[in-house]
Amino acid sequence: MNDIKNIFIAWISAGSPVLAAISSEPGITVLSAIILPIVFFAAGKTIDVLLQIYFQERERRQTAKEE
Repeated sequence: MNDIKNIFIAWISAGSPVLAAISSEPGITVLSAIILPIVFFAAGKTIDVLLQIYFQERERRQTAKEE
């Protein structure tokens, strides 16, 4: 649920650039206002998930080593 909330907060804050991109025709505006935020969000989420998996595995290995 937090991910959905974060997406909505990000899109609300980026609402005016999105509207400006839709009203203007140049492709660079659409790229910078619509495509790049989606790419950055996906990359950030991927890094977040990979780090969580890494830390869980490291903790699991440390507890197995102590036993």
